[in-house]
Amino acid sequence: MLSHLHIAGSAKAAREAVLDRLDQKTRQQLPAGDLTEAVALLSTGRFSPRLSLVIRGIEYRDNEFAEDTVLSTDVETAEEALAIASAHLTALPSGHELAIALDLEPEPVFVAWLRPKAARRRKAGSQAATLAPLASPLGQQSGAVLQWFDALTDEALPDYDGTLVTAERASKTYSRAAKAVNTRRTYRSAVRSWCAWAAGHGIPALPARSEDVAAYLADLALQKKRPATVDLHRAALRYLHHVAQVPVPTSHALVSETVAGIRRTSTESASRQVKGLTWDLLSEVIEQIDTDELVGVRDKAILLLGFAGALRRSEVAALCLENVALDDDGMRIRLDRSKGDRTGQGVEVAIPRGITGLCPVRAYEAWLRAAGLKEAKGPVFRRVWLPPAAEAGQPPALPAMGSEALSDRSVARIIQKRCLDAGLTGDFGGHSLRRGAITTGARDGTDLVSLKRFSRHQTFGVVEKYIEVEDAMTKHPGRSRF
Repeated sequence: MLSHLHIAGSAKAAREAVLDRLDQKTRQQLPAGDLTEAVALLSTGRFSPRLSLVIRGIEYRDNEFAEDTVLSTDVETAEEALAIASAHLTALPSGHELAIALDLEPEPVFVAWLRPKAARRRKAGSQAATLAPLASPLGQQSGAVLQWFDALTDEALPDYDGTLVTAERASKTYSRAAKAVNTRRTYRSAVRSWCAWAAGHGIPALPARSEDVAAYLADLALQKKRPATVDLHRAALRYLHHVAQVPVPTSHALVSETVAGIRRTSTESASRQVKGLTWDLLSEVIEQIDTDELVGVRDKAILLLGFAGALRRSEVAALCLENVALDDDGMRIRLDRSKGDRTGQGVEVAIPRGITGLCPVRAYEAWLRAAGLKEAKGPVFRRVWLPPAAEAGQPPALPAMGSEALSDRSVARIIQKRCLDAGLTGDFGGHSLRRGAITTGARDGTDLVSLKRFSRHQTFGVVEKYIEVEDAMTKHPGRSRF
């Protein structure tokens, strides 16, 4: 029943600790000398006072371990320990089996761990047997699951050393890099929410039970979360279990039916989209921006560049000075990463130079001059703020600027704020510039092929979804004939 013993300290002290708790019958049968030769005998022994059963805290970063998860403090036998651990770990990674070891440092404690099925069983008592933490925090506290997932999504590629272990680790890191940075960040937020909810209700976060996942998604819906948000949390939990290499609970019929019911009973339109900031509306917004202020110069450039390049909010936030080339004809922006560029080869966006005060190229150049970034490197758009008010008699404080890039959420908030300042009504957000640019092109008569090239979409169907429908009366095909 016991896989092995683990003795890190004195063998003599370990033997005394076992003898103090072991039942008399088993104690009398113990051979003198090395305890590791008595694994089979200890597997059937009874301990009093009873032992604790734990899952060792996972190593989520180099030499950083989560706390141990205590499953019970009242376990008499190895058989009972296995039953408790089996009930707690409802799903295991493929190719592994649950095992129980006896750890003797310093007090005896049962330890649940996962043993590869294909691995050759070590001889009982082998000193090579260790109690390495699990590869993923199965059955551990919600906090440990979150620590592990956070570290996982930030994990850097290992340095090459020619070993199989490093190659396998790199393979997993590359596979996770297949998810866009924004997707991984969104999943991290959703997993954080799930772990907090699971901890609050005393249920396991990993592996999750399908009935708990269904209840969690229903709870989100009761909080008036949008169906799209519920879908996102379901996808995040699917990904969490995928990287932990355990069966995915989100595919269970109960979960699918719960999500279907949430969609059906939702009062929100399934096709809800933010309102497009078309050229006419954008012009109204720009007119209300005070470009005597540094933040106004920045926001004007953000709005005009986002529109002219049909940029996503994440692409606006990720713009780097090194990737922008200016000349007499305009500017060329290289997007190293974008949603439509799944192979990471990069795409180029060309924006022509104009002669009006609404020229995006001129707005960009004005921002570089005002911010002192003409010779700089790094993010194009950065945080701007006013320092605390100066003391009486001192000149007013000048605005300060950070060195880090704005987040994509900050870009969305800037768009919303500027639309509100201009008195516009509607659901404007981070996608409004991109949607408005495509809609404006369609209204100006730009053909669908050119719009697809401009928007960098993969299919025509997606482009059509971005084009806002004109007034049904104005565009009715029979209007001129009635």
